[in-house]
Amino acid sequence: MDWLAKSGIVGYILAGISVVTLAVFLERVVVLFLERRKLSSGQGIMEKITDMIKANAGMPPNELSELISFKIEDKLEQLSSSITFIRLISSASPLLGLLGTVLGMIQAFKQVSEMGGAVKPAALASGIWVALLTTAEGLIIAIPAFFMYHYLQYFVGRIGKMIARQAEIRMIEHGHDTHK
Repeated sequence: MDWLAKSGIVGYILAGISVVTLAVFLERVVVLFLERRKLSSGQGIMEKITDMIKANAGMPPNELSELISFKIEDKLEQLSSSITFIRLISSASPLLGLLGTVLGMIQAFKQVSEMGGAVKPAALASGIWVALLTTAEGLIIAIPAFFMYHYLQYFVGRIGKMIARQAEIRMIEHGHDTHK
């Protein structure tokens, strides 16, 4: 934890962001697993789609299909909530790390100017080390967040395909050939 104290306020901000990012990721994974389980058992959105098919039995198949696709899009948007936060963090964390580096370099050169030319290489190296620490922290957060975001996007996409496939099957089962 000594490194966190040395990286200053930017380090604490990055540490807080990393905790929130991990919490958002874990929450979305749980939500998506539960949704996939409901989908596999025909519950949740599939019940709503089946009810929609039954309630609109006289509607032309292409119109019903479009209505169902709107319902699916709404569900996927709901499942994707918070995922953009993770994408934001994967982009912003390196910038925050860079900000910490710049602030650290300013501090290091301020120490050099206060020494009046009698620069001690150890003091300068220590200041630079602390400055670069925040860049590493930013990247340590950004790289996993990048993979988290893409994993969640993939997971939502797979669920979307499952919903669309099952919705089409339900339409065919209820006498609506979607290819007419």
